[in-house]
Amino acid sequence: MILIVAIVISSLAFLLINRRRGSDFSYTITGAVNLTAWDATKGMPVTLEKGWEFYPNRILTPEMIHQSHEENATERYPYYRSVQITRDGWVSLGDTAELYSYGETDYKMDSYGVGTYRIELLLNQSVDFVTLNVPDISQSATIWINGKAVRHYGTVSEARNVYEPARVCADIQIEPTSEGRIEIVIDCANFSSPYGGILSSPCVASTSTIGTIEYSVRMYLTVLCAFWVFFLIGGSYISKTFVNRSKFYFFLLMFASDILYEIFSPSVTILSGSWNTLIQISLLILGNYWTFLFYFSLYPRGTSKFFDKLRFFEITFFSVTTALYLVTFWCFPSVLYLKSSTVANFVLLLVTNLYCVFRVFYMLRHFEHGKNLYSASVILNTCLHLSQLLRAQYFVYISLHAFLLLFLAIGFTLYFVMDYVKTYEKLADNNKNLESAVEEKTRYIKRVNQDLMDNHVKLVENEEARKKMMSNVSHDLRTPITAIRGYIELMLNAKEPLSREQEVQYLNNMHTRSIQMEQLISDLVQLTRMESENDTLQLMPISVKEMVGDLYQLYHSECEGTEKVITFEAPEDDDLIIEGDPKKLLRVFENIIVNAMKYTHDDGVINIICHRYADPAMLGGNAVEVLIRDNGVGIPSNEVPYVFDRFYRAENSGINKTGSGLGLSIVKSVMDKHGGKIWVESEEGHGSEFHIVFKASDISFDEEEEE
Repeated sequence: MILIVAIVISSLAFLLINRRRGSDFSYTITGAVNLTAWDATKGMPVTLEKGWEFYPNRILTPEMIHQSHEENATERYPYYRSVQITRDGWVSLGDTAELYSYGETDYKMDSYGVGTYRIELLLNQSVDFVTLNVPDISQSATIWINGKAVRHYGTVSEARNVYEPARVCADIQIEPTSEGRIEIVIDCANFSSPYGGILSSPCVASTSTIGTIEYSVRMYLTVLCAFWVFFLIGGSYISKTFVNRSKFYFFLLMFASDILYEIFSPSVTILSGSWNTLIQISLLILGNYWTFLFYFSLYPRGTSKFFDKLRFFEITFFSVTTALYLVTFWCFPSVLYLKSSTVANFVLLLVTNLYCVFRVFYMLRHFEHGKNLYSASVILNTCLHLSQLLRAQYFVYISLHAFLLLFLAIGFTLYFVMDYVKTYEKLADNNKNLESAVEEKTRYIKRVNQDLMDNHVKLVENEEARKKMMSNVSHDLRTPITAIRGYIELMLNAKEPLSREQEVQYLNNMHTRSIQMEQLISDLVQLTRMESENDTLQLMPISVKEMVGDLYQLYHSECEGTEKVITFEAPEDDDLIIEGDPKKLLRVFENIIVNAMKYTHDDGVINIICHRYADPAMLGGNAVEVLIRDNGVGIPSNEVPYVFDRFYRAENSGINKTGSGLGLSIVKSVMDKHGGKIWVESEEGHGSEFHIVFKASDISFDEEEEE
């Protein structure tokens, strides 16, 4: 309803504002229109609707008119004075026109015939040039300015066999006389149109003003063409969601025919002969047919039993009627100008649009969605096509039909968008239900799949670990067993009794190998326990300074009598308290110190440093670090990331060195259990640095003792 009200109000406002009105002028003694007060530079056109003289049934030159007005004229021509220009041309000469017949009776005008218009203007002498705009003369005409024939359109003649029609729309630049006078004489002939003579009031204005008006018309048509391109591009995507896409294509054809109808208006495009009228009428008929097909396609077969029965009849009737109209006009162009043809065109438009209105409103009984929009759209379309036959004088050459095309574009944009939204909502509802079912199944499958993946990963990891461990264990156990068996075979197979010294040596070697096997088994058991979820920590406050200091005293004693040096640094006023399992942490510190002793040269240096770790990024900044540094053999840079793997030993670590290869793995497991961090920085041949970092405890050692 809002759209309908907007159409009505806007249409009335457009007709009121864009009407080409004349002004009431004063006249000089000689009857000239007095425009001396008009300033052509201000851009306001002067519409010459009134003040014309019209000489019926005469083709006169300016000279003949002047001679007829002389006192001693031998021949006087009857004429109408104060004639007003209307869309009916010379058939309606205005109610206020005065007839000077001079006793003649040959002054009545029929639709067909000849006639001459004359008007005289008096401008300010400062005006150099003005432009005369003649929007519409039907049919052929000759335009005289100040006694000179400046334009010929068709052939003006009283003889029909000589007469040639031509639709007139012209802009003529005029230079007034030295006195500021402009005399305009237009003789016309019409034997082919139901309306003859000047059909729209000419006007005078500056050349720039007339150019602006014409430019605005072309820009307006450009905007309409842009709308069509917009529908073509944007609508092609939206229409993919339609059940029936044909309505989109018929709308494009309907809209295109309406735009072309305006482009081939004589005020925009001037073609010779009857081509303008023929093309316009053809576009009108085709646009009317495509309008029917558009509304026909809105409701496909099966929507209504009533229209399903009429389906073949209605499409046949409108197709045949359209074809008959087009064939008639193209085969007999002279029929275009008959009044009966105008009536026939009006009847065709009226019948087609009323049928479309009836069809839409009938179908709305079954479809509540978009009811108001469909109603407004069909009413708009009816008004639009009937306005093509509306004849009015426009100030700017934009007809009511062209004006309503914008509403057509806006209205059907809403229609297509709502149709798209309606289809989208149906799909959304179906998708929502489907998605709910799929989502539920997906969650279940995802859980099952995740469980399977987790189990698979664990199985693969366990299997790889098992294979690797079994390989390493078998290798590390095989070596001492082989050695023990070798010594036993030597003792059993000796040909001569072994000396006591040899027996002791062999037994010591076997004892060493058995201890190596025992250590390996012990490490495996401890590592397995550490990685078990059932392994629990006996947490209590521990002084890192005290624990590491005791280890320092132990290994410092072992270094006495050798060139190897071990040092210890710790803050005097800080016990460096952490929460941990003392047995497991003792194994961590001892393992790293033993490795440093083992892989350091006889004259090497081991530094043990305990201090607060101040980096905020590490465990919140409240941390304790134990740094164990040596200048031993170091670790190759490409092997540093693997030193905490089980059974991993660097390539340069096996020279005269023994071990299970599980020590650092146990250390890493203990650190992970305590939530600490451990890493190594090393350079081959220059030693290694092991960083062991724990989160510091908020309870002091003294407070714990008091408790």
